[in-house]
Amino acid sequence: MTLLYILLAIIAYILWRIYRQKEEEKEQIADEKYDAEWEAKKKEEHKDYPHLIGNIDYTWLKLFGKLYIEKNISHLNAAFSMYLKESNNTKLDMEVDMLFNSVWDLTEELLEHLETYHESTKYENEIAIITYWQLIAEEAESFVGKDMEAIKKAFRTTPFTDIEKISSFFPKKDNHPDKELSFRDEKGEFPRESKGSKLIHDRITV
Repeated sequence: MTLLYILLAIIAYILWRIYRQKEEEKEQIADEKYDAEWEAKKKEEHKDYPHLIGNIDYTWLKLFGKLYIEKNISHLNAAFSMYLKESNNTKLDMEVDMLFNSVWDLTEELLEHLETYHESTKYENEIAIITYWQLIAEEAESFVGKDMEAIKKAFRTTPFTDIEKISSFFPKKDNHPDKELSFRDEKGEFPRESKGSKLIHDRITV
């Protein structure tokens, strides 16, 4: 009798495992279907920004790619305001301000480069730029209380160096130079000095 109970228990366990396996397969299929539908929804919502899908977080794309445009908010002005906030933050050392100045000048240079040598739809370049500045402005909040060496080290890592990735979001035009725009000096240090872009700077109205 004991052996019978053991056999029944084994059979019950096997049946339970088969049931769970089928349920897990159903859940996996449902998850995959949901993921596919979610991706399709995102692509439809942001079909005007094809080069940013997968490169910029959905949350920022929804904010800067949808709300800002609907409210007619200038991406460039907003990014410049973030730069002004960080570069004039009295809690930070003057050397840190100079680093932010260099990054902004590189930002202007990058925007002109993208418009001249890369393909994109309307607003895509500036959405990429304002997202970048949003992320580094958030990171800069952690600088308070840190020494200059720690801050310089932070500037040589993500999200600050992520500006180097932005060009890769957009296909190159036929007139693109042999080399991509560099953000580092001859020693490989980031950020290099830049004179910015008069073309871009003249558009700023804040």
